[in-house]
Amino acid sequence: MLHDTVDTMHPVFLFAGFFFFAVSYNLLGPLATNIMQTTGLSLSGSGTLVSFQQIGSLISMAVSLLVMKRLKQGSVMKIGYLFLIVALVSIALSSTTTALFIFYLILGLGSFLVDSASNATLASEYYEKRSLYIPLLHFCYSIGAIATGYLILPFKGVSWRWAYGLVGVAMALILITGSVHRQATQKQSKKKRDAEPTKDGPITLLLKDRAFILYTLVIMFYMGSQVICATWIPVYIETELGQSASITGTSLTVFWIGTALSRLIVGPIMNRGANPFTLSIWGMFLAGISLVGATLSASIPIVLILVLLCGFFAGATIPMYVVIASTWYPRNTAFISLSYIVSGTVGRMIFPYLVAKVASFSSLGFALMLSSLMLIISAFVILGVRSATRNRAESIHTP
Repeated sequence: MLHDTVDTMHPVFLFAGFFFFAVSYNLLGPLATNIMQTTGLSLSGSGTLVSFQQIGSLISMAVSLLVMKRLKQGSVMKIGYLFLIVALVSIALSSTTTALFIFYLILGLGSFLVDSASNATLASEYYEKRSLYIPLLHFCYSIGAIATGYLILPFKGVSWRWAYGLVGVAMALILITGSVHRQATQKQSKKKRDAEPTKDGPITLLLKDRAFILYTLVIMFYMGSQVICATWIPVYIETELGQSASITGTSLTVFWIGTALSRLIVGPIMNRGANPFTLSIWGMFLAGISLVGATLSASIPIVLILVLLCGFFAGATIPMYVVIASTWYPRNTAFISLSYIVSGTVGRMIFPYLVAKVASFSSLGFALMLSSLMLIISAFVILGVRSATRNRAESIHTP
């Protein structure tokens, strides 16, 4: 859409940036042992790094509420990338543990801004193609999450800081190239905005909308379930099924592959006229059934297939939420992106902890099976959203 009056880049650069954003967000996991060995951090200390990152995100959330209507989302996204670049390169150049904590706080600041503004930019500036672009954006995140474990292999050991630095350099190159391309595009042609209004709408309409509140609740359940699967399924396979490290790692990989495939194909499917509510309802239900099956089977090939299917059936939940909600409220894409991240953050904080508590007095397999209720309940909640928005249904089928 509009390139001459908005501060945004071509979608290709947004997708590439989001890929490396995913890599930066997932660096700590595969490099944690190396970080602990070279810095003297304990396991709880490395966990505190994650807490600092979340604190940074919470600060960004609070600030974004104040500046949401004052800055274009393209500008917010660039500010977020600048935070990430500075933090990543600084981690590579620094040597103290205190600096590491400070820069992880800055990573949190940038992560929220990049995540929310990238979704809002595609939902508004490329409004007519949002049903294709937003799932592709989240597909790129999934691919980045999968690739992280492989990209860091040359940097395992004392050179782990270079992994952070090179990701920062890659982001900087994408940001510079994308900005140069945008400037060149502005000079060559000017296009009119044909769908997205120029001003943000009042958020009180969304807060009073029962369907929007219920749908945002689904995001809380889904994000909680996603972290549960990504965190506890590998532990379950290693400890309770007694599998090797390679099989344990494969279980996480197939989950993200399923998620990535779902996000890749959902855009074209919706463009062909499929109803996203129908896709979501059946997707959530089948994801829940797949998770139950994975905890009941003792056959590793079957377990891995069911874990992949669990990721696949529920994987498109976030992009479909952004697409549908921005169809209802095209002037509130920034608040919609903020809502999904805040709701997801609550889900990530609460439900994985509850699974661990249930597992402590039963078994992890039982706790995972019990967590499938979150996905099945989400299917019924989406059914309620569809019932409450029948009069809006015709606007959901996006071109």
